[in-house]
Amino acid sequence: MAMQYLPVHGAHDEETIRAELDRLVSGGFLTPEQGEAVKPEKLAAFYRSPLGKAVERAGMCRQEFKFSVLDDGANYDPALEGEEILLQGVTDCCLIELDGLVILDFKSDRLRPGAERERAEYYRGQLDAYSRALSRIFELPVSERIVYFFATDTAVSL
Repeated sequence: MAMQYLPVHGAHDEETIRAELDRLVSGGFLTPEQGEAVKPEKLAAFYRSPLGKAVERAGMCRQEFKFSVLDDGANYDPALEGEEILLQGVTDCCLIELDGLVILDFKSDRLRPGAERERAEYYRGQLDAYSRALSRIFELPVSERIVYFFATDTAVSL
């Protein structure tokens, strides 16, 4: 939850992130319990990673982008072929580049190192749906879909 409020640009060291978390708690954006649950070192590690650097360099970054689109029901269940369904969602982070979209999904799942690929597959359906929706909304292809696990500081491309 903290990632939706942290500025994309600027310093992302542990001390700066800790101060930003304190500001978010005092401003009512995060509860004290949520603020305490966040590990600034994990967020700092993300921003030090190649993926975090790509987020900082992105032409445009949309955090917590809410959307609603009508979609073909067959994308979710063959029995819904010909039916339109309303898909609503919130993408954690979407990088909008000239050549396409990069969709990032942040996960706080507890998992052990080496289990990231298998766990990322669990989220494939969600990222498929988000990709179809965001591609239509921004009229750009999706060039990459990434699940980032804070537990292991690992990015998995789907």
